[in-house]
Amino acid sequence: MYMNIRHGNPNKLPPGPGRLSFLADFILRPSIFREMPHEIFYRLYRRYGSIYIVELFMVKLVIIHGAELIREAFHNKHIRDRPSVRILRHVLHGEGVAFASGDAWKVQRKTAITFMKDFGLNRTDFDDQIAVEADHLVAEMSKHEGRPFSPYVLMANAVSNVICKMIFGTRYDYSDPQFKQLLGAIYRNIQLIGGVTGALQVMPGAHLFAWLLPPVRETGRNLQLIRDFTSKAVEDHMRDFDPDHPRDFIDVYLREMKSAVGNKSQANLKDMYATVSDLFIAGTEATSTTVRWGMLYMMAYPNIQTKVQQEIDAIVGRNSYPRMSDRPKLPYTAATILEIMRLGNVVPLGAPHRASQDTVIGGYHIPKGSIVFANIGAIGLDSTVWKEPDRFNPARFLDESGKLAKREDDMIPFSTGHRICIGEQMSKTELFIFFTRLIHRFTFRKPDHSPPISFHGVAGITLSPLPFDICAIPRD
Repeated sequence: MYMNIRHGNPNKLPPGPGRLSFLADFILRPSIFREMPHEIFYRLYRRYGSIYIVELFMVKLVIIHGAELIREAFHNKHIRDRPSVRILRHVLHGEGVAFASGDAWKVQRKTAITFMKDFGLNRTDFDDQIAVEADHLVAEMSKHEGRPFSPYVLMANAVSNVICKMIFGTRYDYSDPQFKQLLGAIYRNIQLIGGVTGALQVMPGAHLFAWLLPPVRETGRNLQLIRDFTSKAVEDHMRDFDPDHPRDFIDVYLREMKSAVGNKSQANLKDMYATVSDLFIAGTEATSTTVRWGMLYMMAYPNIQTKVQQEIDAIVGRNSYPRMSDRPKLPYTAATILEIMRLGNVVPLGAPHRASQDTVIGGYHIPKGSIVFANIGAIGLDSTVWKEPDRFNPARFLDESGKLAKREDDMIPFSTGHRICIGEQMSKTELFIFFTRLIHRFTFRKPDHSPPISFHGVAGITLSPLPFDICAIPRD
């Protein structure tokens, strides 16, 4: 199908339902209100093909399917901007790295990448930083003594503390009231921005009335809490700020702002507050959600859980803990994590892109101003790529010799191209260390008399599991 459209007429729009047809679909299909956006897009893909166009609120939405076509689109320099969403600018009071475009985006991205390298992956003790937080997480889970509990808050606390250490230079106790308030605001906004607030992004004129809507007002209040928390940290940093010896992200950003005097740098406090919010979402939500999907799948497939535990025990032993450097020696464990990522489908659509000028994707004309979505999650469920795609089977990522197969081209969970997730490598490291540490120390079991395990997700910025309880049985 891709080859058929690749050489199409570049002056021709992609196929798709007409405006009236699309609206009629909403009216005549009551089930559509139970579908998530990526499910609706997948159904339309089966009707119209790998690229199609939908007009919604007078905005052209271009939906792309298939890894090869998504890579073509997101490596196109005319598809790297974000939609100009006035409602988000009003709510965020700045754009940060996630929503900025043009020169502002380049500045934010450069600063964020420098921060990720200097205070994350390039540090020799980065594994140890995550391992320390994993120890705190293990200790908290051990307090439940095998009794049922919800892992949601604990996972959010643990992963968030890794990014807190990088941004603010400190970690917080899980019972710290300010830390709990900060995380509550962040995770509530993840739900809101992926829901009603997110839907308003494509509605022309929404900024004129959006503040009348309770979800938007709540989003604004939560962002004010994040700004207040960050503002206090900035004040504390300014007392002993040394631009030659930055300690964390705040120092890096303050140094960038200081160097902005007399040049064209666009670094400012408003965008820093927005970027801090971006980094929390990028650096915590996807990772903590993927680990929770992992717990769910380990409960559902105890034989696979046992096989992972046996491999880790054989390579690492019972008295040590897995490190990122052990990954090549743990192929079945690594394959299990990849399978969790494939079926967990944490970011099924990713962030929207905008055509900054007329361009061509897959041989079709894409008008300036079109909003481009990639149905990234559908790649992992493509039956032409994956045998029995609905089945949880880590062995699909192993070759005949039992080593990890090279299937990078078959999945793009962190997006691709100019706006690829800047936290990709950090997230992979966190995911590996948290998952392996937990599975090494505990056996996860379904609580007695609990509801059947469900793999149906809840849509927000990410696709999260339905709330569930778990029993973490200590292995020691």
